[in-house]
Amino acid sequence: MLTQQHAGERAARVDDVRYELRLDIEHGASSYRGEVTVQFRATGSGDTFLDFRGRQVERLEINGTELTPTWADCRLILPGAHLTPETRVRVVYQNDFDHTGDGFHRFVDPEDGETYLFTDFEPYSAHRLFPCFDQPDLKATYRLTVTAPAGWEVVSNAPVDRTEPAADGRTTHCFQETLRFSTYLFALVVGPYHAVRDEYRGIPLGLFCRRSLARHLDPDEVFTITRQGLDFYPDFFDYPYPFKKYDQLFVPEYNAGAMENVGAVTFSERMIFRDPPTAHQRLSRAEVILHEMAHMWFGDLVTMRWWNDLWLNESFATYMSYLALEHATRFGPDAWTSFNGIKGWAYRQDQLCTTHPVAGEVPDTDHTFLNFDGITYGKGAAAMRQLVAAIGLDAFREGMRRYFRRHEFGNASLRDFLDAIAVPVGGRALTDWAHLWLEKPALNTLRADVTIEGERITRLRLQQEAPPEHPTLRPHRVDVVLGWDKGGTLTLEALPAFIDGAEVDVPAAVGRPAPALVFPNHQDLTFAQVALDARTLAYVRANLEGVHDPLLRQLLGASLWSMVRDRQLSSLEYLALQREKLPLEPDLELTETTLGHATLCLSRYVPEEERAAAASALCEVALRGIGTAPPGDARLTWARALVNAAFSPEDLRLAADLCDGARGIGEVPVDQDMRWTVATKWIARGMPGAEERLAEERRRDVSDRGQRAALRAEVARPDAGAKAAAWERFHGEGFGSLHLTTAAMSGFAWSFQREILLPFSEAFFEQVVGVFASRPPELARAYVNHLFPAWRVEPAVLERSAALLASLNGEHPILARMLREANDDLARSIACRAHALQVLSSSSPSGAVTT
Repeated sequence: MLTQQHAGERAARVDDVRYELRLDIEHGASSYRGEVTVQFRATGSGDTFLDFRGRQVERLEINGTELTPTWADCRLILPGAHLTPETRVRVVYQNDFDHTGDGFHRFVDPEDGETYLFTDFEPYSAHRLFPCFDQPDLKATYRLTVTAPAGWEVVSNAPVDRTEPAADGRTTHCFQETLRFSTYLFALVVGPYHAVRDEYRGIPLGLFCRRSLARHLDPDEVFTITRQGLDFYPDFFDYPYPFKKYDQLFVPEYNAGAMENVGAVTFSERMIFRDPPTAHQRLSRAEVILHEMAHMWFGDLVTMRWWNDLWLNESFATYMSYLALEHATRFGPDAWTSFNGIKGWAYRQDQLCTTHPVAGEVPDTDHTFLNFDGITYGKGAAAMRQLVAAIGLDAFREGMRRYFRRHEFGNASLRDFLDAIAVPVGGRALTDWAHLWLEKPALNTLRADVTIEGERITRLRLQQEAPPEHPTLRPHRVDVVLGWDKGGTLTLEALPAFIDGAEVDVPAAVGRPAPALVFPNHQDLTFAQVALDARTLAYVRANLEGVHDPLLRQLLGASLWSMVRDRQLSSLEYLALQREKLPLEPDLELTETTLGHATLCLSRYVPEEERAAAASALCEVALRGIGTAPPGDARLTWARALVNAAFSPEDLRLAADLCDGARGIGEVPVDQDMRWTVATKWIARGMPGAEERLAEERRRDVSDRGQRAALRAEVARPDAGAKAAAWERFHGEGFGSLHLTTAAMSGFAWSFQREILLPFSEAFFEQVVGVFASRPPELARAYVNHLFPAWRVEPAVLERSAALLASLNGEHPILARMLREANDDLARSIACRAHALQVLSSSSPSGAVTT
């Protein structure tokens, strides 16, 4: 861990840093050797330190003098008595490869036995590869030399200057010296990767993946999006691509979605589609590609001084990626419907008891990712879009151009960003706007209050609310849309409005005919939950399919989903409504999003005694969708929905028939993920023939994905002995790597295995503190995510978890946060299920829910 205080003290004494790094990598080895020379200017008196976590420091020299290393807690001390204005430190060391997805990770492909290596360093892991000043405001240049097995690709941030044969048959790769950037953006990817190369606008381009995945790589589409980004960003920023090349590398067992290493962006292999992708999946990947490319300017060329501004880094890149999708790619303006999906993540996060400001203090590197969530990405990016809506795209673009010119190859803060834009918002100074939007937590709710007399609007008031515990009202620039139904055709008119308090009139609405629909966030310009008035809600429930604008339909659907979570619409009513409306939805992205909500609704908010019937009803709708949808994405979407919703043994047999091509269901595209889902659910249910189905999938899929899926299925067995054995391994040696152990954990708990799982409910609460005290944070987080007894939607579990939380007394802040959020989710599930039962009991005599 590095504190902000210690980083600031070190940055005040150290400057002009240059690294020369040599690494020696042998085939099949579990460790590697390294030698680094660090040159820097040192001022002041007293000791300073290099960050380093490794196996052994063999030699430490400062300005040619060998010293006995003083090395503990990842700090290699540089005695002040040996520092000079121009200091040269040489360290020779040994280190082990990592297996947690961070640091210098080693992966062996189970399909062909090949070894693949890659780095991932954000926020504080570069020192797991080499001794360094591991903080963002000590930018440096790097000159790298790597000796590795012959025939392996070796990729880093700069182009290779030359290669030389080593005496033992390996190859030495000498890289050009880099431009200045922060240590967390350093990258090294080594192994027998498959490579595809190209060039655009004088920039060398490369795509890399494992050999066993090469048949799934679609370089034409990835290069197309890359070229479009390299056209859009240099023009928008009026600044050419800042670095010497642009490689994109798909790496295995990656913890994040992607990472913006300078000139060598790493991606999760999820971005390589092993199964047929839908258009929405392609759009999502294009967004990630453009997100990481935006970081080459905002994040890499100009970098935050400290992790307080990580939110700004991610929010900016998210907003810019959607702007690029709209203006530079085939996805066009429809990309903003996908943006609303990211905001949904943020809306949920902002309603939790752990809500927090977009911007906040980060005291140390351990806290960097504590608030790295939907608020960081979704709300921050939505605030960026709201800012642009308020000041105009031209003013925003000119501000960004000033920002890059002022701070190129340096570090900057939120204040520097705001100073570069320097445009008032609705009469407020930009700093005041930022204070309300970025430094205050929680979610606003907007509603339209319409007064109608004689079938005409006499007043339309836009109202804003905030939760009592976070009573901040924000300035919102919105479009209020009115809709009139004329013979089954909805006519829309948008009226611009600005609210900066509890309410404001929209005078342009006065005198217009009484609308069937009013929505106060047309085009999704702001970040706020929208409460539907009674007239609009009635229209939406009856005529949602008649709203021809897909983004508006999505926003109305999001309001319905919020009503479920807020117990204004029961989970069973919501599912009944969606069973009616989903088959009429022409937009596949909206269909996918709503089906995702429906599946989540089944697992969290439907009472356990009603779940099987509700799931079966959704499966029936999916089956009809398969039969009526044209071949391609639509049919695939419905098929996946059926497999995901299947819950009862009867539904699981139907899902298996679908995957097996039986029952005359028709030509359905079945992918391997669907097959694994069915096989795992069969095992978990103890279905006859489940073992044979699992064995067949093992034979069919021998890849790393198959390895993880098979582990998940093994642990899913409804057998007390199997559960106990898995539980012991979770707390012991694990399953070989972070990703394998996480896969096994994901198969452990199923709500219909209640009696078998009951002993492990209390065991979780007894052992979780020890897990956080002794295990890597990535594994500890996975432990809570998969093993917290959320399958018991009961007040007793909530009470037990609250008692554990109270006993922490400020220790283990990540665990405390995760418990608070788990408790919040559990309390919401309990309340929503109770609300559904209450509505059900007061509905029709037969118990059927009416819509």
